[in-house]
Parts: sequence; C-alpha cells; structure tokens
Amino acid sequence: MLDSLITPPPEQVLKVTALTRLIKGQLEENFSRVWVKGEVSNLRKQSSGHLYFSLKDAGSQLPCALFARDAARQSFELQDGIEVFLLGDVSVFEPHGRYQLIAKIVIQSGEGRLQLKYERLKRKLAAEGLFDADHKKPLPALPRKIAVITSPTGAAIQDFLRILRRRNFVGEVVIFPAKVQGNGAAKEVGAMFKHVVASDGFDLIVITRGGGSIEDLWVFNEEALAREVAACSLPVISAIGHEIDTVLTDYAADKRAETPSGAAELISSLYIEARSRCEDAESDFHAWVQGYLKDQRSQLRDLSARMRLIAPDRRVQYIDMQLDEMESRLSSNLGRRLSTEQQTISILGQRIAQQHPKSRIGIAFQHLKDSSRRLEHANDLTASRKKEKLQSLHHRLENGSLQATLQRGYALIQNIDNAIIDRASLAKKELQLKARFHDGEITLKKDS
Repeated sequence: MLDSLITPPPEQVLKVTALTRLIKGQLEENFSRVWVKGEVSNLRKQSSGHLYFSLKDAGSQLPCALFARDAARQSFELQDGIEVFLLGDVSVFEPHGRYQLIAKIVIQSGEGRLQLKYERLKRKLAAEGLFDADHKKPLPALPRKIAVITSPTGAAIQDFLRILRRRNFVGEVVIFPAKVQGNGAAKEVGAMFKHVVASDGFDLIVITRGGGSIEDLWVFNEEALAREVAACSLPVISAIGHEIDTVLTDYAADKRAETPSGAAELISSLYIEARSRCEDAESDFHAWVQGYLKDQRSQLRDLSARMRLIAPDRRVQYIDMQLDEMESRLSSNLGRRLSTEQQTISILGQRIAQQHPKSRIGIAFQHLKDSSRRLEHANDLTASRKKEKLQSLHHRLENGSLQATLQRGYALIQNIDNAIIDRASLAKKELQLKARFHDGEITLKKDS
C-alpha cells in the first residue's frame, strides 16, 4: 500500500501547535494595522467588557474581537447590522486554529471616509512641519483688537462674548460672519480669514464654532484653511467644538482652546495678567525708590559723621608731619643744583597751602554739595522714567476700553437680546434695536 511506502522525514514533521504558531506569526507580521469594511453581525458582549462579533460582506465573514480597553474609547455603541470601518491586527486564536481580527478602532461607515482622509492629511501636514512648536507665535500680552471668525447667530459667539463680559474684557471684538458648516462654508471661512489678515489694527484672530460630527466640523479640516492658519502673520486661536473634538486648524493654530468659552477665558486672562503686572511694577517701583532714598540718606549721614570726626587740630598735626618730612628732604638735597631745588621748594609750598585745614574743609564741603546735587538729579530722573512707563501702560489700558471707544464717537448697536449688530443686513431683521453711546443708551424702533 502507498501509505506503507512513504516515511515522512522527522525534521520536516510539524506538530499542530507549531504549524498554528507559524501561521500566526506570518499573519501578524504581514497583516498588522489593516483597515477592513463590513457589516457587524453576531455581536456578543461579555461581562469583562470585551466584544466579539463577525464582520461580513456579501461573500465572507471575518471573526473579530474588540477588547474592553479599546471598546471604552469608541464614540458610539456597536450594534448588529451597522456598517463600520475597523482598524486592527490579524491574528490566530491558537486553541481553535481560527484566524481573527483584533480591532483597535471602529468607525461608522458614514464618518469612516472622512476619518481616513483626516488621518492622512494630519500625517502629511505634520511631516511637512506645519504643526511644529517652533513655528508657533506667542499670543499678545495685551490684545486690544480681536477678530472673531464664526457664525454670528451660533451659540459659540454668544458663549465667547458672555465670558469676555463677565471677566471685564476691555478690548475691541470685531465679528467676521461666515458659514461654519455645509456647502460653501470652507470658502467663506477662508475668504474672511484673508480679509482679516489684510486689515490693519488686529492683534489676534479667533476662529470658533460649537461641537458636532466630523462632517459638521469638516470645514476646519480642509487642507487649504490649515495652511492659511499656519502661515498667518497674526497669532491665531482655534476653538472648534467641544473638548473631544480635534480638527486640523487646532494643530495649525498658535494656540488651541477646547471650547469657545475656553478661548474667551484664555484671552481675558491675558488682560488680568497685564493688570497684575502693572500693579506689581508700581509696587516694586515704590519699594525701590524708598529703599534707594534710604540708602542714599544713610551714606550722606556717614559722610557727614566722618567729616565731623576730623578735627582741625588733628589736621594741623598731620600737616606739621608733612612739613617735617619736606624739610628733611630739602636738607638732604642741598648739594644738588640750585635751580632744581628752587623749583622743588615752589611745588612744596603750593602743596603746603593746599593742606591748610580751612582749604580742605572747603573742598570737602563742595564735594558733598556736588554729590548731593548729582544724587538728587539721578533720583528725579529715575522716578520720572518709571512714572512715564507706568503712565504709558495705564494709557494703553484706558484707550482699549469700550467706554474710550464710545467716547471717540462710536456707538454699540445691539438687539433686545444684547447680541451685537455689526451689519446693515442684520439690523433690517430686527424690529427694535439699542444704541449705546458714551453717555447713555437709546432705543431704536422700526417704523411700522
């Protein structure tokens, strides 16, 4: 018989477990991090939190497992019958010799294509260095004029303005209205962004909107807008959606705020810090002046005390000692040339006159007066410079306030809900408006 004639080589014979592990190794090496699309069926949820199901299409089924740690990170509940994209690793369950997909990420098919596009764009722009930290510009310490690109009727701008008012923000906010969702939204946001950059006087740009699905937020994942934000000459804050929402403009911007309210808190905190720095500077300057004056007064007192300790009779004794020394030197040099000695005697005579107590006291007193005058001048100059710096900081704060803007002849137009009206087209829609001037407020009603 044929089977009696064949003897397998011992070195080529594999045990079942060995073969299964070889197959598992090949699959895991060549099929890691693969995307698969299909319909969920036979879903089983274990008490441990693990999920087991099949992913099927018209021709095949693929056993899948989603372990509890990865399942907890999903943004929706997995159900039978829904179409999904899975990202996972192909492996083999050795006890049954069955291959399966160990899922890491599950995305509903409606969002799957956009999610894949988002991931590709993110990797591409990151590889170009568009999101690098060394490209980020610092936010201005005291932003006086802020451009906000958003929907003028959305909840995001209302939250943003409410927080600024609550925290007593005194800068100017200019709203640049744009669609933030749907057809044409990307074009509008991009156009408004270019318009702000081309305008003068803005210190900061904020682009913001509320939360939503990936389709709702997709305008802020457009490659062109992300590049526009990264290349902007002005600092940009991106405040899109809620904490869990992350878009490409968040990475491209100089600063990301998790929510529109978070952006307002960030901006107003800059003003709070500036006020604190002004107060600290004023306090430090006052303490420095007091300490400096105290030190100078102490030095003057010490100098005066030293001058009083040098009595006139002690000075005369000192001069006598010098005269004795000079006389000795004259006597020892009598043999030298007469003309040289005469010149030396003349010089010594001048020195003797200069050492007279009255002359020394007069010179010291004049030095004291000169030092006092220079000290007073230095104090006045230092105090003047510090005062000018503080006045400049206070002047900038006052000029950036809403009240100062109104006093320059401007008016703030609002509807009855206190929403800011900055376009004629918006005003036409309102039956009643409020106009706020620097000295009061009036009500405007549309003629019936």
